Amino acid sequence: MPIPQALLPLKLQKLYYCGRKELLDLPKVSIVGTRNPNPYAQSFTREIAAKIAKEGVIIVSGGALGIDIIAHKAALPNTLMVSPSSLDIIYPKSNQAIIERIYEEALIISQFEPVYKPKAYSFLERNKIVINLGDFVIIPQADLKSGSFQSAKYALKIGKKIYVPPHRIGESQGTGWLIQQGLAEVIWDIDDFIQNLYPKKAICKTQKDEILEYCKSNPFFEEAYLKFGEKIFEYELEGKIFRKNGRIEVL
Repeated sequence: MPIPQALLPLKLQKLYYCGRKELLDLPKVSIVGTRNPNPYAQSFTREIAAKIAKEGVIIVSGGALGIDIIAHKAALPNTLMVSPSSLDIIYPKSNQAIIERIYEEALIISQFEPVYKPKAYSFLERNKIVINLGDFVIIPQADLKSGSFQSAKYALKIGKKIYVPPHRIGESQGTGWLIQQGLAEVIWDIDDFIQNLYPKKAICKTQKDEILEYCKSNPFFEEAYLKFGEKIFEYELEGKIFRKNGRIEVL
């Protein structure tokens, strides 16, 4: 386990930090979501977190399995994790490799003094801090009655704007309900979304990569090979795509 550089209270709040405290002064976006994201939500999270981070904006999340850790990994080193434990404990252990990188390259904060192991209410308190820190909230996927859906309700209560991607009918019922009720805006195109948010330093929207766009649909590897031939192997070697259970996923 990495040794924290400091465990000091941050100004105006009883919070403790380890890492690059200066990240707190930069624009921030909160990303929260399910611990069991489908391939589409995983791909969406990787892309939007990475592209927002390239704009110099900090991605805030809670280090949990699923959407949280995907967002942190894609945004490194421009990411901030809010821990449900004290900073001398890595939680969850299953995400230890990425959390150690956040300690070393980014920033982790906690409201708990050492030694504190998470309890049920710790996660709710952690989620409130995650939502409060972001200028707005992105929820890639959430079910009704889930922790992420409760975070959405809290975000609305304190006046934070919520953005969500479109899903197929029956998937991500929590974000679907938010859209239906007019409580969240839909992100139809990630590049357009970022350009509208950060027009002065927005990325240049280039012609979309046909192969990557196709691979975002999570096709079987054999199907992609039949369509694009040896190019698929090149993309795999370059790290643009990877295989999982016979299907292709986009990094």
